[in-house]
Amino acid sequence: MRKRRFWAFLLAASLCFSLAACGNSSADGQQSGGTAEPNAPSDAAGGASAIDWAALKAASTEPNPKEFGGPTEPAKAPTGIKVALVPSDQALSGPAKPAAAIEAVGKNFDWTVQWFNGKGDPTEQNQAIMDAVSWGADAICCFSVDAASVQQGLTAAKDAGIPVVSASNGTDDPNEGTNTVSEGQLDYEFDVGVDYRALGVAIADWMVGDAGNQGSIVVYGAKEYPSCMATEYGLLDELAKSDMEISEVQYFTGGQVGDELNRQVIGYLQAHPEVQYVFMPYDPAAISVVDALSTAGYDDVKVCSILGTEQYQSLIAEGGCAAASAAYDMEYMGWGCADQLIRLLNGQELSSPHGENTPYCVIDSTNLTDSGDWATSVDYQAAFLKLWK
Repeated sequence: MRKRRFWAFLLAASLCFSLAACGNSSADGQQSGGTAEPNAPSDAAGGASAIDWAALKAASTEPNPKEFGGPTEPAKAPTGIKVALVPSDQALSGPAKPAAAIEAVGKNFDWTVQWFNGKGDPTEQNQAIMDAVSWGADAICCFSVDAASVQQGLTAAKDAGIPVVSASNGTDDPNEGTNTVSEGQLDYEFDVGVDYRALGVAIADWMVGDAGNQGSIVVYGAKEYPSCMATEYGLLDELAKSDMEISEVQYFTGGQVGDELNRQVIGYLQAHPEVQYVFMPYDPAAISVVDALSTAGYDDVKVCSILGTEQYQSLIAEGGCAAASAAYDMEYMGWGCADQLIRLLNGQELSSPHGENTPYCVIDSTNLTDSGDWATSVDYQAAFLKLWK
């Protein structure tokens, strides 16, 4: 009997009450329909058995693209402008790192840059945009802020004639089907994001290849972030091609990250001891879950995630439950957002795709970075600065 069953027995009594309270959750809780069903085994003539999953896993750990994939048309950068930065939550690396990258860009062109923290709350994010308007910004850059939830701020900016742009939201080209803005609502001028669907495909390839196309995966999701949903679409589409058993998506909210989500995951594994892989939609949630599983003795479960942060890479290096994370270059994303902003302010056509081919790569024990979050080795900063002079 595996070690997890022994620990599951010991934990059952203490978790029973907590899991009963969580079991009736709706959109922010446990399960949701309309997701991938377990796949029937493929016959020997084709189907999933004909796919070289080992090759796909190996390819997923290679940077994509390997060369500079940004624009080639010059766009002279304006000087002396005021740029407001509005991260959804300044404490999170996902929105904070591309914001900091735009601040770094501005130093080359005498931009005055001011941060307005969204504090992880739509009310605060609306206020942050309105504060940026009052500050007299020439442009406002939001990061991981859902446009549908900040209509008051966007209206104030529109009335003041200030363009509002976005990054790390996953609601614009090359991402499709994730924009939450309804007809008649205001939207950003553009959103610069990695190809989140491709990111989901890459981490799916890694898991199926690592498992040898057999076994069981439980998928967790976060509906509150369009980028997470875009990743989920690619993930589920790719997993559906495999012979593996795939759970219904277990949804949670950011407010549940920590003890509540940890109890949900452990409860699921108690009820489904055959599960070998746990997918989490972003590293902060995965880090908490890995710590909880390690404490509970689940040493034969592999947790996979998205972002490739330095902290999660350190957990992968330790050789425990943390197995892999699909990473993208968050600083490149910020430079790409600055490039599109420059083109917008100049009245030029935006570069296509709007995501500017933000590089991505699955990180596992074979390709950990020396320090910091994952970043491409391509000298994109020099390439961008050449375009902007």
